[in-house]
Amino acid sequence: MNDYFFIRENQPTPIYEVAEEFEEEVLRTPFTSPSAPVPVIATHKPEQEYAIADILLEPEFAISQRLFDSLALEPLYGSNWIPLKLLDQGEHDFMMLQLAHEIDVICHEKSEFKRFKRGYISGMKTLVIDSDKLAQIPLYKRQVFRDSSWGFHTFFHKDIVDQIMRHSPTGIEFVAIENFNQAWAG
Repeated sequence: MNDYFFIRENQPTPIYEVAEEFEEEVLRTPFTSPSAPVPVIATHKPEQEYAIADILLEPEFAISQRLFDSLALEPLYGSNWIPLKLLDQGEHDFMMLQLAHEIDVICHEKSEFKRFKRGYISGMKTLVIDSDKLAQIPLYKRQVFRDSSWGFHTFFHKDIVDQIMRHSPTGIEFVAIENFNQAWAG
């Protein structure tokens, strides 16, 4: 379990939204290939000054093009990257992760849910990963994924976290899933 992390923001950031005419294609359809970078605009800006972060969590996990170019994230199993044009304090190029990879790794007997209905978890008090389920899946298929019954958070393997954190990115921090806290993680 100590090989997996969640991600959370650690600095003030606006709420970023994909331009309305691109929402269906980019946010609801996995594995699209837009012909040009998709515009993303800042809505609901923080009252205090803020800097454009290297990694954003809205509208989905996105990495600045500069950082993305220095990483080897493109071949992640079950993922696709699409270019974004962030329109906030100028124009900034980002790559957004489209993830269509879900696997069943949560131990339903030892985890404590706020609610579990029709096979879906909505809220988690205590998170326990089933190490037997995890061991049956090759590492390349579990570097970045969501759980099939709790798609709220993306699980990042330590190898991916280490690769990203070598560059000291701004905007986010990775938190070991052992330090899961329901206050920030639905």
